[in-house]
Amino acid sequence: MQLGKYQLITKLGKGGMAELFLARTEAIHGIEKFVALKRIPDAHARDKEFVRMFLEEARLAATLNHPNIAQVYDVGKQGGTYFFTMEYLQGLDLARLLRAVFKRGEWPPLQHILAIIIGTAAGLHYAHRKEGRDGRLLNIVHRDVSPSNIFITYDGGVKLLDFGIAKATTAKTVTETGSLKGKIPYMSPEQVRGEKLDQRSDIFSLGIVLWEMLARRRLFPKSASDLEIMNTLAYEDVPPPSSVRRGVDPDLDRIVRRALQLDRNQRFPTAQALQMGLEEYARRRQISISSAELGRYMREHFPREAEESKAAMMVRSVADEDVAGGRKRVVSGAAPAVAAAAATGLSEQTRLILVSAIAGAAVTVSLGVVLYLLVLR
Repeated sequence: MQLGKYQLITKLGKGGMAELFLARTEAIHGIEKFVALKRIPDAHARDKEFVRMFLEEARLAATLNHPNIAQVYDVGKQGGTYFFTMEYLQGLDLARLLRAVFKRGEWPPLQHILAIIIGTAAGLHYAHRKEGRDGRLLNIVHRDVSPSNIFITYDGGVKLLDFGIAKATTAKTVTETGSLKGKIPYMSPEQVRGEKLDQRSDIFSLGIVLWEMLARRRLFPKSASDLEIMNTLAYEDVPPPSSVRRGVDPDLDRIVRRALQLDRNQRFPTAQALQMGLEEYARRRQISISSAELGRYMREHFPREAEESKAAMMVRSVADEDVAGGRKRVVSGAAPAVAAAAATGLSEQTRLILVSAIAGAAVTVSLGVVLYLLVLR
């Protein structure tokens, strides 16, 4: 399927607001670029408020250019379909990463925990201090800092995702005081209470993420109701991570407790202050914070996922051919891509991803390629 200048290769996922695809575009001399393309599902394309929120996310995210924030490249519309493209990240979000290692009876080492939180804090600080064209602060508040919106790439990059409910003073329509948006277990006290938010709300949310990574458990059990969680966050102090897991360094306890102060005036004043506090702790303890080492950890612990991420990009473009006065869709390089999958010993799930992407891209495929795919399946 084609959307503007982008060829959709395969669907990466679907959420409440949008569908996400791996897509590619080709410039002159065969230069190609893979991107993640986010589009509004057909069911919501006529919802004006839905479209407004979607475009507001794209508009806001497109102004942000930082190594720790997923970069938005382009915004477009074809027919009644709105979409925007951003950098295609190969890796895992933190929620999926933690679930996977927990099931194995493992946990990320402290050096990688610190690297992830430091990188996220750096991205947040950049967004918080972003200025508009007039030189005034945009006063961006992410409002949804949580493990599912922190992404770790296979080369050790840390990226903050999804500014879909972020608030900035430039927004044409802002969320009214008293309304709730975000994931409740990661909300700040003032967010739960429906008060006006500033950057310190995001610091609290990131503090919960750090608390959970140090404690190796969720702050709130799955059995807790939303109301119970909201009451706790709004009016009670969060206990230190050492209260549920022995061995947490008292200095780290103090950093976490400052990030999670009920009174926002007692928290770190900026995300950069939290970042610098963790960096200073790492220096004192001689803990190496390295993106290269984090990348190696990701590749060693998630080799199958890294393999499948590469496999999706092995599917080459769909080309148009003129046939007998009409148009015929054929897969360019499909058989080599599938052959490569077999030759490199990719998993069955990976081969099926390739098959799905190739088959979905083409209207007609040569009989030889079809037979090849059937053999692999």
